[in-house]
Amino acid sequence: MQNSSLGSNLHAGTLVQGSPLARALARFRPDSTSHFTFVFLLYLVVSWGGNALTRTPAVADIIWPANGLLLAFLLRLPRRCWPVYLLASIVANVLAHSYFHFPMSQSILFSAGNTVEVLVAASLLSNQDATKPDLAKIRTLVRFVLFGVLLAPVASSAFIEFILIAQRTPTTFLSVTTWFIGDVMGIAVVTPLVLAIDKDEVVALFKSGKRAETVSILIGLGLLSTLVFAMDGLPVDFLLIPALLLAIFRLGSSGSAIGIILIAGPAVYMTERSHGAFALVRAGMFVHSIFILQCFLCVALILLYSVNSALKERDRLQQAVTAAFYEADANAGLDHITGLANRRAFDKQLSREWQRAFRERLNLSLLMIDVDRFKLFNDHYGHPAGDECLRTVASILARSALRATDLVARYGGEEFAILLPGASLNMASLLAERIRLSVIESRLPHAADPQGILTISAGVATVQPSNGIELATLVERADRALYEAKNAGRDRVESWKEADR
Repeated sequence: MQNSSLGSNLHAGTLVQGSPLARALARFRPDSTSHFTFVFLLYLVVSWGGNALTRTPAVADIIWPANGLLLAFLLRLPRRCWPVYLLASIVANVLAHSYFHFPMSQSILFSAGNTVEVLVAASLLSNQDATKPDLAKIRTLVRFVLFGVLLAPVASSAFIEFILIAQRTPTTFLSVTTWFIGDVMGIAVVTPLVLAIDKDEVVALFKSGKRAETVSILIGLGLLSTLVFAMDGLPVDFLLIPALLLAIFRLGSSGSAIGIILIAGPAVYMTERSHGAFALVRAGMFVHSIFILQCFLCVALILLYSVNSALKERDRLQQAVTAAFYEADANAGLDHITGLANRRAFDKQLSREWQRAFRERLNLSLLMIDVDRFKLFNDHYGHPAGDECLRTVASILARSALRATDLVARYGGEEFAILLPGASLNMASLLAERIRLSVIESRLPHAADPQGILTISAGVATVQPSNGIELATLVERADRALYEAKNAGRDRVESWKEADR
């Protein structure tokens, strides 16, 4: 039977390297020799360590990490890559068991059982697009528990038992149970931990500015776990909970996953040697020690996922609130009838463009446009028709301003404004005239107008900002020109010229 107690150095040393190894693996082709060698050596180290750190084979299967590690790799890869991994794991399994003097037939049988287990779990849990399962989702977590944690070890145990019965090899309930429980714990603990380790997060944790904190917390977790589980007769394992919470809040899912690995190493090593909070050394009680330790590791894992899920939900809600704030802020700058920028947005843009024109010594032109006799239009056709009239004029104005820097806004009531950065007075006047003609060509009925159609009047002003001119001057001059256009009979464009004043 496989020995699967895992010490701290092996477990931490292997999985902490998961991030750079994962990056290296990404550069390999699935059918390359380098790829096979990488998988082979990694799995061999984990399998060897699972056997090396156990003294009591009869009840040794506290946790068998190799299958959980392999399953995590398969769930990150397309199925076409699986044969390379499975072949590497079979060879590594046989060699690891043979090193500890297991008979070759038994080594091959154990390797076959492990392969069946991982293949069943991976086939039922993998996504078509080879994205790793998100265990923070309840549905995915339930599928993982049913298919990966329970069904796959049952299939593996049944396969081993069937072969042993076929060979007429005597087995005991305890031997089958320890195989099953060890594999359950290996997948339940190791697979989620490896999936939680993201290479980009790990790289960020060890960057300058964060590295000292990361290393301090991780070393502290390892030392605290060693101290807690080295104390005989003192149930102080609860001290690890606040330390783990610190890792979760400060290091995120990847850092806290590595932290649990560093906690689990000394816990498994010491408990298996009858030390620490869970060591029940009375006759027949060692199995209970294993069970309590397994429960402790599961509780740590549940804590990691539940708190991280809560933190992710908090971040999601914060992002949603922020997005809603920006959306509300953007909507606050729009006129709800015409869809153009409103007066508030116009004032902000005018201030920005004024400052830019001042710095770069550019012209800044403004068109003030008013719908002629709009009150009479409302009185005759009603306010809904008046709103539709404003929307039609707004669409004509929006189509007329061709540059990305131009701004068309509803200034208030039936009055509109078009801001033209860098435009000369002549250019602005030509645009105003083109807009006036476009409104006429639209042939909007206006029974209260002498022409029988809707018309507009426009005032144009251009200023080059300087120390002697205030921002309000531009609006005042354009508004003065509009006033003169309306006094001159409406349906016309007037420009403010310094020489004329």
